[in-house]
Amino acid sequence: MLLFPSPTFAESLGLRKAYDLAVRYDARYLAAGADASIAREEVAKARAAFLPNIKASTSRGRNQTDHATALGENPTVWYNTLSHSLSLRQPLFNLGSIASYKQSKAVRAKSEALLQSEHLSLMARTVEQFCNALFAEENIAFTEAQLKAFSEQLEQSKKRYANGFGTITEINEAQASYDLALADQADAMAGLEFSRRELERTTGVYAESLHRLDPARLSLDRPEPRDVETWVEMAREQSGKIRAARQEVEIARKEIDKNKAAKYPQLDLWAGRSYSVSENNYTIGSTYDTWSVSLQLSVPVYTGGLTSASIRQAFARRRKASEELSLQERASLADVRKYYNAQLNSIVQVRAYEQAVKSGEIALEGTRKGFMAGFRTNAEVLDATRKLFETRRSLARARYQYILNRLMLRDAAGVLGEADLDEIDRFFASSGS
Repeated sequence: MLLFPSPTFAESLGLRKAYDLAVRYDARYLAAGADASIAREEVAKARAAFLPNIKASTSRGRNQTDHATALGENPTVWYNTLSHSLSLRQPLFNLGSIASYKQSKAVRAKSEALLQSEHLSLMARTVEQFCNALFAEENIAFTEAQLKAFSEQLEQSKKRYANGFGTITEINEAQASYDLALADQADAMAGLEFSRRELERTTGVYAESLHRLDPARLSLDRPEPRDVETWVEMAREQSGKIRAARQEVEIARKEIDKNKAAKYPQLDLWAGRSYSVSENNYTIGSTYDTWSVSLQLSVPVYTGGLTSASIRQAFARRRKASEELSLQERASLADVRKYYNAQLNSIVQVRAYEQAVKSGEIALEGTRKGFMAGFRTNAEVLDATRKLFETRRSLARARYQYILNRLMLRDAAGVLGEADLDEIDRFFASSGS
């Protein structure tokens, strides 16, 4: 990063803008796009096996021949050679080529499914890194406010002690809380830098300012549809990872067909024309113009067991692909259920923490008044302050977690789209809004 620093984003960076930057910069997504392009060309390569193969060649040369017999030597002969040829080979019957063509389409379908999955993953990663950076910023604000509150409490404790109302223990308690808050602030600063660099790794820019989450805009919605089994069925049909695993099974099945085809004959049509002048020292001064058409049949007889071993190997690969499909289905469907319940739970958590913050503010105010009146201790004020800021931090974390759970559910089901990203982007506002 020191040698090749990323550009700093001067304006406040929004979620949608961060995603647009990531689409053009993220190496994982761009590599998946390149893989998809590679796989698309496999179809064109396999299709070429059905089309004519035409070759042309030509040559021209100067030759010298020394000829000797039992009667003596003949003079050295110098002569020119000329040769042109054109040939066409048209496959007529090849089961291996048919299997390879079908397999190439399965390879293309798999790569496109993986590209779609990586696209959804990019959305989820961008939102997660964006929210992590925002939470890190809020965490610093919490630690600064907490540090200020502990500093005021420390000064108050010193004044009370100077006026004969407090104790040295109160000062030590306030000093310890203040020192811990300083350590928390240093940790929060390091966390913010790390979160910003993680977002930079995906977007390619270092954003010093981000659009902030506006709690008033945050819509705590339950998953639609409401039935988790409906989400499970959506994942079975639309999950890119499951579809890619299915295509891997199809690829393995066509590999079996391709290896079995090695046992069958192949039939080709061959046609060509050749024209030569003095092609060798036996045809000096002779010209040949030859046209030919033929059917060429090749029949495999014995390959030393190679074909049988390849077929057994292909069957084993199909079994492996089938088990990996089962594994992927179980993992994806478990993720759907996990994020469905997580979205519901995060709604409950946000509302509970909102109420807890209100209660904590009232409790802190009452504790402070009791402390000034002599009914509460300094430790109780510090504890109430610490609990309030921890609750505020938990509320912020729960809000971001709700956004991520909402997004991850749709990602796991394979139905996440840019419209969902735009909807979430409306929860955020620039600093001046």
